[in-house]
Amino acid sequence: MKAVLKKGFGIGGRIARTLAADPAPSFPFGTAEYWMEQALLQSMESVGRAQPNPAVGCILVQNQQFIGRGSTRAWKQEHAERVAFSGIDPGANLHEAVAYVTLEPCTHQGFQPPCVNLLLQSPIPKIVIAVPDPDPRVNGAGIRMLREAGKTVEVGILGPEARAWNLNFFMTRETGRPLWAAKWAQTLSGHLCDASGHSKWITGAESRAHVHWLRQKYDSIVVGARTFLLDQPQLTVRDCAEPHHRSPERFVFDPKGRTLDLPSERRVGFRILVCESELRARAGGIESGIIPVPAPVDSPELWGVFRQVLESLEFPRPLQSVLVEGGPGLLQELLKHDFFTVVHRFVGARSFETVSEEHRMAWAPGEGWSFQTDEEIHGDRLHEWIKEV
Repeated sequence: MKAVLKKGFGIGGRIARTLAADPAPSFPFGTAEYWMEQALLQSMESVGRAQPNPAVGCILVQNQQFIGRGSTRAWKQEHAERVAFSGIDPGANLHEAVAYVTLEPCTHQGFQPPCVNLLLQSPIPKIVIAVPDPDPRVNGAGIRMLREAGKTVEVGILGPEARAWNLNFFMTRETGRPLWAAKWAQTLSGHLCDASGHSKWITGAESRAHVHWLRQKYDSIVVGARTFLLDQPQLTVRDCAEPHHRSPERFVFDPKGRTLDLPSERRVGFRILVCESELRARAGGIESGIIPVPAPVDSPELWGVFRQVLESLEFPRPLQSVLVEGGPGLLQELLKHDFFTVVHRFVGARSFETVSEEHRMAWAPGEGWSFQTDEEIHGDRLHEWIKEV
């Protein structure tokens, strides 16, 4: 099966950029793809800080040379086009320039003024846009306004790659609810851990670093109680290339309350979702960081209530995305209940001495899943799918 995204690209952007600050270009110098890749790389500088806005990149080019570049600043701050224009090289001739931007310029007044006005007022004759903005307040209006003003507008260069990079933004605009993504690492036989439940390490350091980069894209991250107890994961951003703008809000889905027997210091930084029935059975009040889930442990409503509770919590910024890094039990249940829009699957060369079918992922993408990425990362393979809505 052929992947949708061009070689070297994934849902986390240009894959080599997640491991090194200055990757080699994917396309011949001077082509539209070359410059749009540069704009996409620029957008990756805003990983983790632009949400819920898209992380957009804009570069200005004259005579095959940069004259300005920028990416979206933090939420409510300047968009990529304004950052790029604020740093234009002195003496640049904008009448001979081309603007490359990874997302259609906005046309509405929000926390920032419309970016399309900046381009309309400039003498830049040509604008190359990777992908239209799905926001109903834009949705092609910026492209139309630029063309009506006599600008040459080209749309679609690295469009799938730009959309995949900002998939959280696109999907929440299209569905009206947060995106849920699954990530797991497995052996060639499909096992996520050995027979005793231990999983460290199936993949190499580079794949794990790429996962750390991916975490910055997501507002929250969830593991199950078994994974939390056995692996003691940090679930933070550490080993990928800079910048490290944020780690996601961390959750443990623990319907039976097994983690509550741990010393409280082991749970610092995590919020634990526990069924109310299990909390009532325990002496004492509800500790800080414990979130009641109003559904019985074995009820068919549990999964939907879990989702509703997590999505209704207060976050530092509007919740746009959830990444689940749980073990096979939690992942299989959420797949069965149709939670996920994205799957990040890493396949490592390691095998375990002892295995159990209980710990093997039997998932195969069905109808509606689009295969996006098939990339080697230092001996491992990354496979990614999107479920189109």
